[in-house]
Amino acid sequence: MPYEPSEYWAELHRRDDLSAVGQSALPPGINGWLYRTLARNYGRFIRRHWLDRPLPGSVFDVGAGTGFWIDWWRGRGVGRVDGCDLVAEAVARLNERFDPSGGGVRVADITDPAGLGDARYELVSCQNVLLHVTDDDLFRRALANVASLVAPGGALVLTEPILLHSEYERPYDPEKHSRARPLAAYRDPLEAAGLRLDAVEGATALGNNPIEAGSPAAFRRFVRWWRFVAKRSKERPDGVRWLGRLVYHLDPGALRTGAAPSSKFALFRRPIDEGPPESDRDQSNV
Repeated sequence: MPYEPSEYWAELHRRDDLSAVGQSALPPGINGWLYRTLARNYGRFIRRHWLDRPLPGSVFDVGAGTGFWIDWWRGRGVGRVDGCDLVAEAVARLNERFDPSGGGVRVADITDPAGLGDARYELVSCQNVLLHVTDDDLFRRALANVASLVAPGGALVLTEPILLHSEYERPYDPEKHSRARPLAAYRDPLEAAGLRLDAVEGATALGNNPIEAGSPAAFRRFVRWWRFVAKRSKERPDGVRWLGRLVYHLDPGALRTGAAPSSKFALFRRPIDEGPPESDRDQSNV
């Protein structure tokens, strides 16, 4: 069946746990460890690029899901953390759980600018969301809309399966719910929207399914590792603490080798003397 985002995500959100927004085929226990690993790496990326010194006064979380990243930013002292999600039930849960500190969390399809509002934010966080916009035209539209949320002098931080080796790109499949795309597919529309690429780094080496590697042999090794993680976590979903700890503690060392076989962090900034191009939202509907 063709991938239909609203139905797909509404069904997953009935779980109301991290498997709804993470690795949906894996149990919640291992998803918790994968999120913990990514959050540790994300925090280090944020600090390396001085995005928390000073803390941003406002953050927008694209695809807020279960609220993991809203919690993360609030836990670091950000006073205003707004967001959006495609699924109305998920948004209702988040607004009940979090006292709105600004605009709250709203129902929005990021391929349509109408639901995103007019506010601009010092930091926009988009965590493994854009890969699920599989149509190329809608993907470019979504990038323009997300970019329009970034205030002058602000930043956009993506966590996405960005390919640095274009030979690993796969053609569009209407039945798939995600796509890994080359860096240029992200960079070019975002730069056209007035942002500038500042950094791309590996987000995790061992805590997600591999999408590429520096050689076929290395790719096969990462595939074997991920199959081991998936198989063991499915066989013993209530006993994944040791496996989760293994991923958590081994991942930094793997990243230090320069391996980036999975998702990447990408930092884009809007120059302080530039606002969003006036035609951004009009162009996003073309």
